[in-house]
Amino acid sequence: SFGVTGILFVGIIFSHFGFNIEDTNLQNFIKEFGLILFVYSIGLQVGPGFFSSFRKGGITLNKIAILVICLGVFITIIMYYITGLPMSTMVGIMSGAVTNTPGLGAAQQTFSDLNFGKDISNIATGYAVAYPLGVIGTIATIIFLRYILKINTNKEEKENELDIDNIKDIPG
Repeated sequence: SFGVTGILFVGIIFSHFGFNIEDTNLQNFIKEFGLILFVYSIGLQVGPGFFSSFRKGGITLNKIAILVICLGVFITIIMYYITGLPMSTMVGIMSGAVTNTPGLGAAQQTFSDLNFGKDISNIATGYAVAYPLGVIGTIATIIFLRYILKINTNKEEKENELDIDNIKDIPG
């Protein structure tokens, strides 16, 4: 399931078929409002389990996440020198490849502030090109690892339910 990311694919499809909003004020409002709604809905999905995740290996997972971010920045810099694409496009590609929509918003705002409002469409273009590949690549990697590591999801779900039942039985 694509979940809340489905709306991003709808936007990419509209853009592909030439849908364009001419009024720049309306365009900026829709862009910012859409980003706010997207990040808010992700927060609603992920937020409730945020602190409890630290009890089950969350610190280790955060260390891995930081490593992935550093690796992404390193690869982006290498690809910048190899391809010769503008750094703003590469930042959009990096944000899309790791499906980091808040990173896209921060990059656009920073670029706009540093360049006094010049065109920032190449950041969004890089993001739009890389985002579908980031989503599909993540899904394909999970499926691949599930088969390679012979993970039985039904068994894992049953074990997880037992763990939750045991936690509920603990007084306090």
